[in-house]
Amino acid sequence: MKFLIPLLILAVQARALETAAVTAVASKFGNPSPEEQYNARVELNRLIDDATAPGKNEHAAVTRALCAVLQNKEIPREARKYILRAMTRVATADAVDCLAAMLNGDDALLKEEARQVLESIHDLKAIAALESALRKAADKREKLPFAGSLAVQRADSAVPLLAALAADPDVETARAGLDALAEISGDPAVAALKQAYAEGKVTPAARVDLERALLVASSGDGQVARELYQTTGSDTVRLAAFTAMMTGGENDAAMIEQAVKSEHAGIRRAALACGIEMKLPSLESGLAHAMEQMPVEDRMVVLANIHHLNSKETAGKIALSRVAADDENERVAAIMALGRIGTQPAFDAVLQALGDRRPPVNQAAASALAGMDYPEAGAALLARLQGDSSEDKILAIKALQFRHVPGANAFLMEIIASDDPAASKEAMKALYFIATLDDLRAMCAKATATADAARRKSLASICSRIASRINTDEARALLKPLD
Repeated sequence: MKFLIPLLILAVQARALETAAVTAVASKFGNPSPEEQYNARVELNRLIDDATAPGKNEHAAVTRALCAVLQNKEIPREARKYILRAMTRVATADAVDCLAAMLNGDDALLKEEARQVLESIHDLKAIAALESALRKAADKREKLPFAGSLAVQRADSAVPLLAALAADPDVETARAGLDALAEISGDPAVAALKQAYAEGKVTPAARVDLERALLVASSGDGQVARELYQTTGSDTVRLAAFTAMMTGGENDAAMIEQAVKSEHAGIRRAALACGIEMKLPSLESGLAHAMEQMPVEDRMVVLANIHHLNSKETAGKIALSRVAADDENERVAAIMALGRIGTQPAFDAVLQALGDRRPPVNQAAASALAGMDYPEAGAALLARLQGDSSEDKILAIKALQFRHVPGANAFLMEIIASDDPAASKEAMKALYFIATLDDLRAMCAKATATADAARRKSLASICSRIASRINTDEARALLKPLD
């Protein structure tokens, strides 16, 4: 027992020292100098961070010490404010009684800071304190923040209180209650919202807010989404309900086919995307013809989803029909669609678009070509490299910068040494980016063996640039015979 008493004294002294340290820092907030107050804030946060560093497990002790300082009437108000702000990171349930007492005080700023600390303490005592404060709140200005805090806490026990707020004739108050119920979700919140919906417990002005809250809280409930889709007078809610049905598996073919004809653009486009992905035969059969009558925004939706169709041939024809569209964004969408379709006509069209002078178009073609699942692409590019058409060669050369084709570099070197200046220039540019050390070795040998001075100079130039990019001693050594 005689050993236990000194240990207890030491423990009390350690806690007293911790409180004293916080008090000493807090007193510095009384200095009117902005610089000194800033230093005090830094010191306070460092003190708290050190005391609650990982592995120390002293959050409860630190919380009690901070509460003791808060209750000291001589501590400057500014210090209390920053202690409360720090407590949102470290406070435990030990702070609830202290914070609840501050909610009953007269200082509006400190009351607000205390509320935010309670919001951060995920404990039933903190929830009870927030619920009590909401009951006592005299006006809307005080009630709404507590509704938000209970929503953050996901407090099922607060559902009756929030449901009462939702029925308030003031629209802002009702909206706060409804938003909180939506965020809490779960069975109790959904039940309260369903009851309010069925019994008309909200004012007409808050009806749309109720519908939104019910849709959010009951996420995944296709029956609720379907009922709201059929009964709401709000286009926004109707679109959200339709989207919820689609993502929740409530994708009835007949409903989608009807929605495709909707005058509501958002619903129509969502139905188009879903119907194409579902491969609805009725939609697929008339899609090519319908494209001509669609607004450009609808066509963009079709192009973004067209690769889901059962028939790649049909999908390709639709995308190819829009490659020459007047609208540049639609043309880009068509090229990207062809990249996802990956047929021979799609490959040919994308390769052709690679030569377009408009950056958005040729960049889309490059992206589509790089990601295209078309196994025959390599053979097709090699065939063009060996063909007679300079234009085809140039397109194939451009493509090699975005798609690796084994054996293509050897053909590029032949083109560089050919009598086709345009293709030779393009091959030099491509080879600079994709040449390996072996390619450089072969190029240097070609340059060394070339009798024509102009040709030798041209080959030496590209060799030098490639060696500079590879940037190794061996690469630089290969250039010496060309000096």
